[in-house]
Amino acid sequence: MRIIYYSYWGTYAAYTMAALHAGIYKPGGLPPEEWIAAQFELCRRYGGQYGNLMFVGLDNRFREVYSMGCKKHAGMVIRALQHISRIFQIEEPVQFIDAGRREGILPVLLQRIGFRREKTAKKLFTIWFQKNYRACLQQVQRTKQALKDGIIE
Repeated sequence: MRIIYYSYWGTYAAYTMAALHAGIYKPGGLPPEEWIAAQFELCRRYGGQYGNLMFVGLDNRFREVYSMGCKKHAGMVIRALQHISRIFQIEEPVQFIDAGRREGILPVLLQRIGFRREKTAKKLFTIWFQKNYRACLQQVQRTKQALKDGIIE
């Protein structure tokens, strides 16, 4: 099974949740500052790319975990990926998890200002990350439990 966390931006909440799911970010607390800075750099470089699957890692059951940004076209992108899998006879199931509710306004501001003021942008990203990390973790834990219980298939 492949698990794809998606949202408007693939590098903010979707990536955070995928990293939590894959065990890169640990549930005990915030990741180290350099890891948060690395995700900021990921957002700066790739935040505006839509439709690209970013492989994040494997979870504890060796399922591939991805992050993807799809703007406002999530339904269309999901259907396209499902049909491409059908065309190429890829039988592996794919689970799509919506991470969009965790985005908020700060990613929009960061993308619009284009990260021109790097110190300010980095501070805003860190605030967003700290504010949303626990909610992302809780959603990932619910998702993992649902996958374990067979609720999501």
